[in-house]
Amino acid sequence: MLRRWCTILATTAAMCAPLVVVAPAAQAARTPRPAESAPAAAPDAVPQAGQVPLPVDQKAVTDNVTTLMGTAAERTPSMSVFAPDTRKNFWVENFKTSDDYLAWTVTVPKGDVYRITGMVNAAPGQTFKIGVRGSAAATGFAQPAGGWARVDAGKLALPSGTSTIVLGRTATLAGDAQVKSLELVREKDRPAREARIAAARANTSDFASAGYGLMFQYGSWGFPENGGPAKSLNRQAADFDVPAFVKMVKGTGAGYVIWSYSWWGYHVDGPNAAIDRIVGNGDLTAERDLIGEIADALHAEGLGFTLYYHLGTEDAAWWPTQKFPNTFYTTGTGDRSTLLNNWKQVVADIGNRYGKKLDGFFFDDGLIYYPAPFEELEKIARTGNPARMVSWNSWILPRYTDFQDTYFAEEVHGEPIDGSAPVGGNGIFRSGPQKGLLQHAMFRMEDDWGIHLRGQKIGGPNFSAKQAVDWALDAASRKVPLSFNLMMYEDGKVSEQSLSILNDVRQALRGNAERIDAEPVDQDTPGFTWDGAWKYTSNSWTGDLGDDVQAATANGSSVTYTFTGTAADVLGPRNLLGGEYDVYLDGALVQRLDGFSWWPRPQSVLYAARHLAPGTHTVKLVKVSGVRLTIDGARMIEGPMALNDTDSGVSYQGAWTHSGNRGGGDHGDDVTWSSTNGDSVTITFTGSAVDVLAPMGDGYATADVTLDGVAAGMATTDNGGSYAARQKVYSAKFPTSGPHTVTLTKTGGSYLQFDAAYVTK
Repeated sequence: MLRRWCTILATTAAMCAPLVVVAPAAQAARTPRPAESAPAAAPDAVPQAGQVPLPVDQKAVTDNVTTLMGTAAERTPSMSVFAPDTRKNFWVENFKTSDDYLAWTVTVPKGDVYRITGMVNAAPGQTFKIGVRGSAAATGFAQPAGGWARVDAGKLALPSGTSTIVLGRTATLAGDAQVKSLELVREKDRPAREARIAAARANTSDFASAGYGLMFQYGSWGFPENGGPAKSLNRQAADFDVPAFVKMVKGTGAGYVIWSYSWWGYHVDGPNAAIDRIVGNGDLTAERDLIGEIADALHAEGLGFTLYYHLGTEDAAWWPTQKFPNTFYTTGTGDRSTLLNNWKQVVADIGNRYGKKLDGFFFDDGLIYYPAPFEELEKIARTGNPARMVSWNSWILPRYTDFQDTYFAEEVHGEPIDGSAPVGGNGIFRSGPQKGLLQHAMFRMEDDWGIHLRGQKIGGPNFSAKQAVDWALDAASRKVPLSFNLMMYEDGKVSEQSLSILNDVRQALRGNAERIDAEPVDQDTPGFTWDGAWKYTSNSWTGDLGDDVQAATANGSSVTYTFTGTAADVLGPRNLLGGEYDVYLDGALVQRLDGFSWWPRPQSVLYAARHLAPGTHTVKLVKVSGVRLTIDGARMIEGPMALNDTDSGVSYQGAWTHSGNRGGGDHGDDVTWSSTNGDSVTITFTGSAVDVLAPMGDGYATADVTLDGVAAGMATTDNGGSYAARQKVYSAKFPTSGPHTVTLTKTGGSYLQFDAAYVTK
């Protein structure tokens, strides 16, 4: 569901305005029920949709599940279909009383006993019954913990020929119930089917042990940072810098990448003969196999590579070729064979092309697939790699099939839920709606999943480093991998603020950070300040920087290193006497680390700050446990110089207002702004490059830009969304360092705000 139609937060979907499909108002009183276990049809019932009677296939050896869709059932008229999207089939709801029922007329070649599984959402303890109309055959079930669940509803004997299966409630209790489906498997077929499920389950231990990875909803639907037009598919694929991308991924400590094969458009960064054949041209596929090159480069570094796949439901050049039935979203019926056959061809082509370099598939929009021959689809998804991991997005519903390996999960953070593995476990759900699947979570670091609008800027991040570290440590303790989704501009740039958070996650889980090669300084330099009882010690034989250290034995003692730059390391020995210490970056608690080591390790990095905004920063370490906290020195990277909006190198023309103490993440916590067209701000500097920073938001200003007095285009601070601080609205590079001026003159929109300029010497 990584799309834009409407976010549905809970089982009631009260936040949306769905199309509700109901029968005409009742015209007659209900007929009294006969004595058998299942009620007779109500005279005003909504009739069963689709094929009636629905045949139950007894010849199938695989995919031998008969699915009875709740939205297709005969039902009482007070019940309704929840249908907020014209492509996806959701469920039937308003199932509130013992008079309400769902019924499906089926035909069975030979009478037999069937095991029934219900996909139902109800409060815990709610009870239901399933029977055959006109017969005493019946079974029933009670909803377990509450919420959506796959419930074993017991066994039901179906007679030869045509009969009607009826689902009802055994009592009128508080609360609604929603029904997605009933699934029928012949009881004698269950042992063989369960054996096939066990045999088909992929080994997910490598993915579970990875801890965390990165996800990118990136493709030819993207745009550049400067607000210009998007490149063509072939140009975008040809220009992408794979080595730079892989270097960035490695720097985060990520163990794998999830890459979008399709998303906001069905335009693929690589060849696919099946797609070309289906649409009759090669317009939707790139000449360069960018996907294959990325997979090769990641595998060469020992990193996993998985594809996210979207069905292309909103792509005008692709979706019409799927001939999708317009009855599916309201009834769950219609001929979807073209969609599924095309899917098989496309996915088989992907599998054959990438083979073992493709480790997994995440298939989005399971509500469009279900019901499907998932056993066959899983086999096709593993074309070229029988060990390939497979996942279908079931959104808030239970798993749609056991022929998959991993829980898709979006906008959650790997927290323990019903059936999660315990601390020390293997990450696989032991019970509950996702039983048997590896728990996994993907979530946005910023305000969108990817860049898909012209002028769109990367905002956020949505959470602090401490929050990310806490999620990652908790999930890793149960072997639950987390996928951090990063927005990425057309040229491969991502948010430095998000990279800074991932750097802290790397230290918490991997125990290391990217190295910097700057010359270290000793702990007795003016950048260090000490709070508590610290003792100076000189040890010429230990390998410490400068042959000396400062050490504190009292918990609560702290040291602060203040520096001006974009990255820094605080150094100290790790040894048997070391213990835990809390780390604060610019006053915010980041994480708790440990200085203990069985072997002496002098000049270790006790904490590494990375990807910071140019300016002055502080790193503070506070002793928590152990015999002592020992500090040896530091390294730092100076980085670009920051010119704040109040700097003498910045001048204003017009009615500008300064605003401080904003708490919005702006450089220096302040901006200077104007709402008057024609007002201008000029930045005067000496350097080889400059980035002009301003906040962005809905309806914010546009401005003409001049560089050294010559027109240099237009800048926009309108992102059509929420407030985003420190956004680069104009950048320039020069062959050599020298004096320059950049002027922004307001031309439209609400507020033009100037925050700072970052100047590279």
